[in-house]
Amino acid sequence: MRIHPVSLLLGAGAALVFPLFSRVLRPLVVEAAVAGMGLLDEGRRMLAEQMEVLEDIAAEARARREEVLAESNGHQPEEEVTAEAEDRPRSRPRRRAEGAVRRPVS
Repeated sequence: MRIHPVSLLLGAGAALVFPLFSRVLRPLVVEAAVAGMGLLDEGRRMLAEQMEVLEDIAAEARARREEVLAESNGHQPEEEVTAEAEDRPRSRPRRRAEGAVRRPVS
């Protein structure tokens, strides 16, 4: 196999130039990664805020729906019903079937 002088010079030149490019390009790639991570974190923050707003709206709608249903059915609001339930004597807790496994609460 014969060595071509042009190929040898191109290979040697690439070996000398590549480390220079890596010294220049590495900081640019690191900065691009930092910017991407910052955008990702900002997107997650914005999404969390919007989810919180939607959850607040849903909770408000549920409360309003319960009020409307209570008014239309002539029932008492849930708060008063639970107060009456607290006045009643409590029943005994259910017994476990024999051989039932008690799972630890995490």
